Amino acid sequence: MPLINAHCHLELTNLAGKLPRNKPFFEWLTELRKQVATWTKEDYQASYRKGLELSTAFVYDVGNQISEPTLHSPLSTLHFIAMHEVIKQPMPEPCTPHSLYATPPELIKQSVKSCVKAGIPWSIHLAEFDESDRFSDFLDIFKDEPELVKNGFIIHGNFLTESDLHFMANNDIALVHCPQSHEWFGHKDPDFEMWKKSGVDICIATDSLASAESLDLMEQVKTLFRRYPNAFTQEEAMAAITSVPGKYLEKTMRSVAARSMCP
Repeated sequence: MPLINAHCHLELTNLAGKLPRNKPFFEWLTELRKQVATWTKEDYQASYRKGLELSTAFVYDVGNQISEPTLHSPLSTLHFIAMHEVIKQPMPEPCTPHSLYATPPELIKQSVKSCVKAGIPWSIHLAEFDESDRFSDFLDIFKDEPELVKNGFIIHGNFLTESDLHFMANNDIALVHCPQSHEWFGHKDPDFEMWKKSGVDICIATDSLASAESLDLMEQVKTLFRRYPNAFTQEEAMAAITSVPGKYLEKTMRSVAARSMCP
């Protein structure tokens, strides 16, 4: 099983080293918007390509600038799935919602439906900073179609409850932890014991270089063990960057590989 990066924003790669650490998220976001205010489409594309060059894994990428290269570019040997991230406006499919605080409920539902239709896991940033964007609020959006809330990724999830995690474990929803990004923002220590006890699938990913030091998954694992040496065994950490995300993305990876081999 290859290395699999279950969450990244490759189009932000060229922001490496340009944004503050240990600042509240929305202060960081304000600075990010200043940095990209003059970026052109070509700037985003160059940043995306740089991210692919630095990546050593299959990447599940989310971006809202439609800046991804085609599979038949010179970078086509580096396999990736480009998910268009929905914020305020609809995006071309396949698309996935950014978050409860940035994406209107009707667009969250529409984008998750597009993932189900395409057979690709959805993802959403959730419960990252506090308890305001709750998992229960996400589920409420799908109360008339609960079958849609399966086969997805909750990104960060620092304030998920025990019942949230049990629901995720029973409905093929994985939790994605990004060690360097977590450290960058100074988030509270994750409750790894509760996560593991719940049986939820746990993935380790990079996030972007706007809030991390590396797109190398092994560097993320090193950061995890430096900060929390007893949280995972070596076997569990390796599974979190291979077989666990592979459970969700294997079918998609095979499809991408087949398309990239077509003349």
